[in-house]
Amino acid sequence: MEIFFVICLTLFIVGSLGSSSSVRAQARDQTQSYYDRNGSFSGSSNQHKDGTSSFFDKSGKFSGSSIHNSDGTTSYYGPDGKFRGSSTNTTQPR
Repeated sequence: MEIFFVICLTLFIVGSLGSSSSVRAQARDQTQSYYDRNGSFSGSSNQHKDGTSSFFDKSGKFSGSSIHNSDGTTSYYGPDGKFRGSSTNTTQPR
């Protein structure tokens, strides 16, 4: 009976640790892949928790970044870190 209790307790603790690591996994950066019209992989991006994104070409080479600003605009930077432009959301609220 004691062995059964120890096994159940161990499984409960291991299960609890597994579920808490799943919660932490959701806080990680989000990766997105991009494909051309023929379905071939053309690059990827990593969206970071701090509102920035990093972009990579199909060979994995860094190709630029973006920052979501507090005023609703997004600023874009090239691989050299130089400002390339910005955009704003022009969608009308419903």
